[in-house]
Amino acid sequence: MKRVLFVCTGNTCRSVLAHHYAAKIAADEKLKIKFFSAGLEAGAGIPQPRAVADLLAKEGIEDFKHVPVMLTGKLIKGNDLVLAMTAAHKAEIIRRYPRAAKKTQTLIEYAGFGGDDIADPYGRDDFFYFEIFKLIKAAVRAALEKLKKK
Repeated sequence: MKRVLFVCTGNTCRSVLAHHYAAKIAADEKLKIKFFSAGLEAGAGIPQPRAVADLLAKEGIEDFKHVPVMLTGKLIKGNDLVLAMTAAHKAEIIRRYPRAAKKTQTLIEYAGFGGDDIADPYGRDDFFYFEIFKLIKAAVRAALEKLKKK
């Protein structure tokens, strides 16, 4: 079974959306891929934006609950692929965990969309979350197609 880790800053928005959306699609398609998410600066005191649960509910992911998870070496080691939300996240992951360099890319890069970052919606309006989630969904779908071929 393949294991994929999504990483952002606080593990409250982008990596969470990617993680749970990918897990739903993989389950629907009966793919043998397991997904996780973590943040470079995650903390239990960071509130989960309501927009995240609302967007996931529209995708059929009901009763969504998530507690932010701090990125650790154990998480890096335990996953086959690490997908960061920005180039800065990717660089920081590799700085902290140099052995992860070969398996770490940005989600956009891995999806084949180029090298752009996925902007942080935290604290922004619902429309911004919606637009970011559209990009994440497209990138996750492209990444899953690539993973199916491996």
